[in-house]
Amino acid sequence: MAIVKVTEKAQVTLPIDLRRKLRISKDDYLEVEAEGNVLKVRKVEAKKLLASDDPIWELVGRSASGEKDGSAQHDRYLAEGERKRWRKR
Repeated sequence: MAIVKVTEKAQVTLPIDLRRKLRISKDDYLEVEAEGNVLKVRKVEAKKLLASDDPIWELVGRSASGEKDGSAQHDRYLAEGERKRWRKR
């Protein structure tokens, strides 16, 4: 466990051993959540984009969800699902 100090601008420096362990580097994003008096920090992993010839594209727009903007709002719907899944932890 490490102790870090909060600066005047509410910034903290992550210890080098933790940055190396989690492979956190400049321009990476971290998800931060408060749970009681505990602050959870998790590295946000970049998602690999699908290739244009991926078979999944044949299924786009064929959903029976009833959402008319499913293709246009795909990323937003995925993000909402991820947030709900994260909150269940």
